Amino acid sequence: MKKTEKLSRWLLILLVFEALLFLYCLFFAREILIEEGLFLVLGLFTIIVLTDLLLTWVILLSFAFGIVSLVAGVVYIPFNQALLLLFSFPVLLGILSQIRYHLFKEIAKVQDQEPDAYVDYRNRIAAYSSQSNDRIQALLIHWSHEELFFQMQPREYNRTLNQIHYLLSNHIKQNGSLYYVSDGNFLLFDSTSQTNLKDEYETVVKPQLESLVFRGEDGVQAIQFQSGFLAVDPTNRTKYYRYKEMMSYLKRQLETDIIVEY
Repeated sequence: MKKTEKLSRWLLILLVFEALLFLYCLFFAREILIEEGLFLVLGLFTIIVLTDLLLTWVILLSFAFGIVSLVAGVVYIPFNQALLLLFSFPVLLGILSQIRYHLFKEIAKVQDQEPDAYVDYRNRIAAYSSQSNDRIQALLIHWSHEELFFQMQPREYNRTLNQIHYLLSNHIKQNGSLYYVSDGNFLLFDSTSQTNLKDEYETVVKPQLESLVFRGEDGVQAIQFQSGFLAVDPTNRTKYYRYKEMMSYLKRQLETDIIVEY
């Protein structure tokens, strides 16, 4: 499912949730109608100001505070209204957090290009000739812990992702191509025997990538990368004829590329 479709789905869920909530309050719980309106305003403010990590704590603490109030405190409102107040705010924050997540993914300059990568690989495989000395090289570069960085500061995440893409694009050769295939993964193809993508990455590209920094709220943080490499030639062309098998192999390579924790 495309990011736009996911964002639209969560926006629809928000509209349906709020519509049902206010209709219920209007007919069965008028006494808390204002409180639910304040919850909506507070939720929108919270989702703009807080990071994902702090937002998770707000959801947990608001739910815990509501439970304590119901169990230990003296509640002067009907039980159904108390339950509505208890669950509506955490659920609202959960929906809004999903909307914010997909919104920042949607507005990022670097968008998912996996369908294009699939077509490119199939074309390269179809045009490959065993009589030639050339081989199809595929290099997958992964930004380690990219999801954690996104949760910390989505705007800075998008800026850093754009920097990575720009740096990699400067190293694409004449017969090469670069695709962003989601989740911090960049896929490079090359169909010549004159260049070794793996060696060039280790000696030239990787040091430049690791010179980039993530400017978070707590200061500057280094970022790290993992990689997987595959060279398709007459000996393994049949095995990696399909894009799915090629990507599965590269992702297994990522698991064996151990990073050093700072």
